[in-house]
Amino acid sequence: MGKGRAKAVEKRVLDQKLKGSVNVPSGPVYYPTEDEFKSPLDYIHKIKPEAEAYGICKIVPPSTWKPPFGLDLESVRFPTKTQEIHRLQFRPASCNSKTFQLEYGRFVEEHLGKKVNKKKRVVFEGEDLDLCKVFNAVKRFGGYEKVVKGKKWGEVYQFMSSGEKISKCAKHVLCQLYKEHLRDFEKYHSLMSAAPPAKGCKRNRRCSDFSSSKRRKIKGGVKVPKVEDEEEVVDQACEQCRSDKHGEVMLLCDSCNKGWHIYCLSPPLKHIPPGNWYCLDCLNTDEDTFGFVPGKCLLLEDFKRVADRAKRKWFGSGPVSRTQIEKKFWEIVEGSGGEVEVMYGNDLDTSVYGSGFPRVGDRRPESVEESVWDDYCRSPWNLNNMPKLEGSMLQAIRHNINGVTVPWLYLGMLFSAFCWHFEDHCFYSVNYHHWGEPKCWYGVPGSAASAFEKVMRKTLPDLFDAQPDLLFQLVTMLSPTVLQENKVPVYTVLQEPGNFVITFPKSFHGGFNFGLNCAEAVNFATADWLPYGGYGAELYRLYRKPAVISHEELLCVVAKGNCWDGKGSIHLKKELLRIYSKEKTWREQLWKSGILRSSPMFLPECPDSVGIEEDTTCIICQQFLHLSAIVCNCRPSVFACLEHWKHLCECEPTKLRLVYRYTLAELHGLVEEVEKFGDCKTQETKNSQRPSSGTKRSGASNKKQEGMQVCQARPAEDWLLRASKVLDEVFSSDEYATLLKEAEQFLWGGSEMDRVRDVAKSLIKAKIWAEAVGDCLSKVEGKANNDREKVHLEFIDELLKVDPVPCFQSGYLKLKDFAEEARKLSEKIDCSLSSSPTIAQMELLHSEVSSSPVSLSKHKILSKKISSAKMLAKRARCYLADSKPPRIELDELSKLKSEILELQVTLTETEGILDLLKKAELARDKCSKVLSGSISLKDVEDLVHEFHGLNSINIPELNILRQYHVDALSWISRFDDTMVDVREGKDQRKLISDLSSLLQDGSSLGIQVEGLPLVEVELKKASCREKAQTVYAARTSLDFIEQLLSEAVVLQIEEEKLFVEISRTLSAARCWEERASSILASKPQMHDLKDLVRMSVNIDAVLPSLKSIENTVSLAETWLQNSEPFLSAASSVKLSLCSLLELPLLKDLVAQSKSLSVQLQETRILETLLLNCERWQCDNHPLLQETEDLLDTAKTDDGKHSTILPKIMDLKTRVDFARVSGLSLGLNLEELLKLQTASLKLGWCYKTILLGSTSPSPQLPEDLGKPSLQKIQQHLEAGQTLKILPEEYHLGKRLVELKDTGQEWAKRARKVVTDSGALALEDVFELISEGENLPVIAEEELQALRARSMLHCVCLKPYNSRFMVSCCQCGELYHTYCVKLHWRPETYVCSACCPPAESSPQKDPSRAMEPKTPSLDHRRARRVVVTDASVGDLQWKSRKRIKRVAKRSRQVHILPWFFTQEPK
Repeated sequence: MGKGRAKAVEKRVLDQKLKGSVNVPSGPVYYPTEDEFKSPLDYIHKIKPEAEAYGICKIVPPSTWKPPFGLDLESVRFPTKTQEIHRLQFRPASCNSKTFQLEYGRFVEEHLGKKVNKKKRVVFEGEDLDLCKVFNAVKRFGGYEKVVKGKKWGEVYQFMSSGEKISKCAKHVLCQLYKEHLRDFEKYHSLMSAAPPAKGCKRNRRCSDFSSSKRRKIKGGVKVPKVEDEEEVVDQACEQCRSDKHGEVMLLCDSCNKGWHIYCLSPPLKHIPPGNWYCLDCLNTDEDTFGFVPGKCLLLEDFKRVADRAKRKWFGSGPVSRTQIEKKFWEIVEGSGGEVEVMYGNDLDTSVYGSGFPRVGDRRPESVEESVWDDYCRSPWNLNNMPKLEGSMLQAIRHNINGVTVPWLYLGMLFSAFCWHFEDHCFYSVNYHHWGEPKCWYGVPGSAASAFEKVMRKTLPDLFDAQPDLLFQLVTMLSPTVLQENKVPVYTVLQEPGNFVITFPKSFHGGFNFGLNCAEAVNFATADWLPYGGYGAELYRLYRKPAVISHEELLCVVAKGNCWDGKGSIHLKKELLRIYSKEKTWREQLWKSGILRSSPMFLPECPDSVGIEEDTTCIICQQFLHLSAIVCNCRPSVFACLEHWKHLCECEPTKLRLVYRYTLAELHGLVEEVEKFGDCKTQETKNSQRPSSGTKRSGASNKKQEGMQVCQARPAEDWLLRASKVLDEVFSSDEYATLLKEAEQFLWGGSEMDRVRDVAKSLIKAKIWAEAVGDCLSKVEGKANNDREKVHLEFIDELLKVDPVPCFQSGYLKLKDFAEEARKLSEKIDCSLSSSPTIAQMELLHSEVSSSPVSLSKHKILSKKISSAKMLAKRARCYLADSKPPRIELDELSKLKSEILELQVTLTETEGILDLLKKAELARDKCSKVLSGSISLKDVEDLVHEFHGLNSINIPELNILRQYHVDALSWISRFDDTMVDVREGKDQRKLISDLSSLLQDGSSLGIQVEGLPLVEVELKKASCREKAQTVYAARTSLDFIEQLLSEAVVLQIEEEKLFVEISRTLSAARCWEERASSILASKPQMHDLKDLVRMSVNIDAVLPSLKSIENTVSLAETWLQNSEPFLSAASSVKLSLCSLLELPLLKDLVAQSKSLSVQLQETRILETLLLNCERWQCDNHPLLQETEDLLDTAKTDDGKHSTILPKIMDLKTRVDFARVSGLSLGLNLEELLKLQTASLKLGWCYKTILLGSTSPSPQLPEDLGKPSLQKIQQHLEAGQTLKILPEEYHLGKRLVELKDTGQEWAKRARKVVTDSGALALEDVFELISEGENLPVIAEEELQALRARSMLHCVCLKPYNSRFMVSCCQCGELYHTYCVKLHWRPETYVCSACCPPAESSPQKDPSRAMEPKTPSLDHRRARRVVVTDASVGDLQWKSRKRIKRVAKRSRQVHILPWFFTQEPK
């Protein structure tokens, strides 16, 4: 990410010549006080008169307002979008080449009379030229005339080819190609755009020749005759509303043949356009459509890494100004900054990814105090609270809307942009900057919104042609400079961390980020927003865009819920009057058009809040239909608004129905309520209250409204008269239905229709009552046998209670008589149930109730009581049965008794149930008494035998005693079997298990049993024997053995063989312990300790002293093993350097030897070795100090009268001897490395004096000559390895100077060697002489210069490895172009070696003759050492040239001879 060119940054210098200078005036900045900052909406209302003129402003909170950041930055992972910044403005319009070629081909054939050759290619710069892109690019720059006049063909090509440049000649070619192929098409296109609308249908194929229900395609303007065999073409349905009606205004795409009504397009067309027409899908392609592509999901740490890398790439790591960043951004946007892609984490739903502000329920960071967190959770400036504050219209919205009432989070990086737009529904917006780099904002006030749109359409005509709703897509930027040039006011603010930015309604705004940052934004709407909200709703309607909320619903909910104050009442009143007037006008027009049917809408469950899912939408304009809608039975699930009712279908108006939520009277009541509360009368209200003496226009309007009221009043009065007459007559369902149907045309009206609505309600009430009475009477007289069909007595009573009756119903009195008979039967049921009847008596009464024609509520009570009595009797008989009764719970038996008594019904089984329950309770009491005391086996057996007959009843206490009895008998049987095993002496381990189980089970028995103490004794004996066996299985301690023998004595089993052997082992162990104690009393020898260890092997017991003795022996052996290398070093004569030992380890071993409890001779050897090392160290410390002093002296020595060389050599000899003696000790001593370094430094100093001395000295060697440049470099590098600075030595500086002098000359020499003979030969000889006189020797460069001084070929130039061929006989080198060869042959013989007479075949003398070069011997004779005296002896340039015939040789020598032979 962040790719793009940043050449200026690579040089760390910002380009100051950027295209266009951004000079935008700043918007206002406000600094509220603590008191002003308490209420956001009040403060914004206060600054609005000034700030709204800018469209945007910045608010800097007081210094005390510092909300904690509530998002966990380490764990949040968020999606990103990829933004191509270089295409935000400077991009070609999306186009479909196939559609363009189709339209272009039709133009060529129909208007130019030519046939289109599809195989013919228009080629430009070696590639096919896309005519569609060229046409759109020229359109962007104003058309052909403006491009030619402004000489912008280069910009046109850059625009269509992503910034590539072309030559001046190519610009001319592009101009000619456009003129040849597209100039006429551009004129035609402009003519069609300005042409008047077509009359009737667009073309013959637009179905003018057919009915609106059936259409066929027409080709070439000729109607295709209908053939019987051909299938008739089906109706063409609109892609938007899916209707095949209104074919006369249906546009068919000339490419895909899909259809759209002109009123369904976005934005809609007023007429059918002339010429061909193509839909947006055919004009655009998915490949070219521009948008922000979804990118990766990243952690914030990864996103920060990408953002920081992009910032460093463009502006480095140093500071950068706002002006520099702005200029670079707009340079990229305008197409001159290269291709730049960035990532932007925008529109992140805070309900999913978290909010930057504290919220109730979110996890609080540990660093934030709870009180601080709670304060900012409730803060009105918290963007999670701001949309729903008191005074905000959005508090009436019930559901959360992302980005409107729920904030969105924005994580940006450098150049990530938010493009020009205004908010949904023209809301206010507030943006808070949490942290990071600043945001740069630009704003255009709402008063200049129209001018802004005009400039956008003028500057980017091709983009708007391809996407008419471009401003809704938030993907386009335009430089503020362009807006300023077109007189559009634009302002800017720089938002920094902790700042709020407010945008006002209808204000276009955009901007970009200066780097990594985090911001959060949300919408809000005060009462003064309402007119702008109406404008936004109309804009959605125009562009056929679905609205976010219903503006009409919001107005009604706010008006009914009093979500406004006195300051906002005037705005609410105006907007309510606007929608009331609009609704009234349209409803009256519909009534005039013949739509007389109407019905109320279904009301939502929560009418006091705005929802987004209840209201349907218009099939044409996609807007919410809150107040009213039009529907037809032909498409009952499809609705249209009042404005587009004609486009719903082709049915007659009388078949359409108006559905409404409020009558006009209710809407006007909302207006009056707001007016009453706010005590305000708008101009519209005053005008409506004035008499007709106003202006002509208002008078005409009033007369029109009065005329409409008169038109409706007359049929309404007639209807009222008919209704009054009908209400006085005998009820007739058909007449009532007819009246109510006719009343539908008046019910939606204003207060003048209140009487109609009241009478209609009376008719509905009377109709419902009369039909209910008739229905009840028909069911009663029909004597329905099914209870579901019978009429309930309660319902009949409700009908009879109506007083007075709403109308005259003839069956009223009959129904009253049937109700009286039903009441008498109900009283009979009450009397019977109160006297404990039998089942037979209740069944007889039930049959009488079932035959009644009226349904009684007590009928169910009687049926339920009969059913319950039968069920209880059946259960009682089952419990009392003799043959295998079911298992009965005692509680169930008690419950059955209670149910029988509560039912108050006489049953024959009642006595048996009571007796059985009495016996069961007696058994329970006796068993409980036994369980409360000590239980014997005999008592349990007696109780079990006594209550043996109650096995069918589950008595818990009796069941417990029965289980005790069974468990006791089972335990006694197991006890007998185990005692047999004890007497036989079986396996002790199994015996212990059996005895333990038996003891545990016997202790848990509820009954006392004999033999339990005997089991306990036998278990102890078996356990003791088991422990004794473990003594032989594994060694145990002496204490354990002694304790085991004591237990055996107590249990009287010590005479057993096993325990006798254990006693012997104990005696042997005690003897060993006594001997070990005597040996350890003094410092023992190693062999005594090892003897004790060998003796302990035969004793099967854990000896206390054995571990200590083994540890002592182990420590001694480990010490000897570690000392072995040092003992070997002490005994050896010479050690290698790699086998040196560490002195600290030796010291540790000597210290460890003193803590050993064993006498060893090796300790004395190591102590002697350590003493020798310490003596050697003391002897060599003065030697190192002497070396440092001598080196300091050598730094100032100039080498002229040096007496220091013998001292250096003597001291170096002594240092080397001391180092050898130190190595003989075999230890890695610290002084050894210091002595080695001292020896190397002395050697380096000695060599420095030898190489740097300029005058002879008796101390220097006699055969010492000039040093070579290579030796000096190697010597200085060796000094760097020893960390010696040559500048510290007098002669060292001399060596550095020699090296610099030699390298400077060598650099010049290498340059001359590779100059291909550019330098004159005399200058080469002078350079050679200069090199020979240097104080250093540069042998390689001198050889190369001498080779450079040799001239070759007939052109007398030095050797060049390219384009040269050598003679296979004399070895002379020639340039191929000098001897007129077009390639390098395998063999070549020069003219000097092959005379013209011998050459074969003969060639043209004028082309084959070439100058003769000297022979090989002659050239070699001239290879002498060049000096100043020998320069004049060279005769190369004055040598006479001769002609010779060229001849190819068999071999090619690339290198000349002097590179293959040693110099003499």
